[in-house]
Amino acid sequence: MAGAALTRAELVADLRRLGVAEGDLVMVHASLKAVGPVDGGPAELALALREAVGAGGTLMAYASWDRSPYEETLNGARMSAAQKASWPAFDPATAGVYLGFGALNAYLVKLPGARRSGQPDASMVAIGALADHLVAEHPMAAAFGPRSPLERLVKAGGKVLMLGAPPDAVTVLHYAEAIAPIPGKRRVTYEMPMRDGRGRKVWRRAENFDSNGILDAYAVEGEPDAVERIARDYLALGRHAAGRVGGAACQLIEAADIVQFGVDWLVSRHGSSQGT
Repeated sequence: MAGAALTRAELVADLRRLGVAEGDLVMVHASLKAVGPVDGGPAELALALREAVGAGGTLMAYASWDRSPYEETLNGARMSAAQKASWPAFDPATAGVYLGFGALNAYLVKLPGARRSGQPDASMVAIGALADHLVAEHPMAAAFGPRSPLERLVKAGGKVLMLGAPPDAVTVLHYAEAIAPIPGKRRVTYEMPMRDGRGRKVWRRAENFDSNGILDAYAVEGEPDAVERIARDYLALGRHAAGRVGGAACQLIEAADIVQFGVDWLVSRHGSSQGT
């Protein structure tokens, strides 16, 4: 019947037709609105994704943290002593997710075996065979670059699944920004409350490349950033698989391919330097 809610079996069948296979490592970005109503709600979509990659496969997503004090501490901004004292410490086992990166992630973190990485603002959730490997180490100073879960996704032959999500959501392109040898990359500093080895709350400082604009040219209010521009140019080449999952127009992308495209894209437009 037209307009009927999608079942898990229908979602898995759509994912299979798109090219998602058992054993795949897939980083997912989803628009629940684009996919459409699902019988059982978003939790059932999360289960369908888990079923599609199978027991030997792995799902990953960018969860971040709904209590991240990124803006409150950005580039030297100060919080009051009272604010710092009352702010909760990040706990990967219980922390909420930032819904701005996709409401589906709130359901992925509840799947059996879900693991969270320890960099609060750039926290990734992973479920499946490679979950522990992907999130095992996530240093404060490696939000999206070398030694991050994104690097492990690329090196493990992972894929990026866009379930109706826009081009600016391709998080793995932040890894391309981090490793591209171009001059003038913007950096940011911020602080995060975490637990030390004795369980005490401590505030730790991080310095990372600016994911909201890797260069000044891509940090203009109201203008697309480098991630969106790179993703649009990549998708125009047709090197990805395309199809529909429910009502969503979807793309399945080889992570290593789009990352290399992103590095080349940046270098071709902005020159190269020895440092990153």
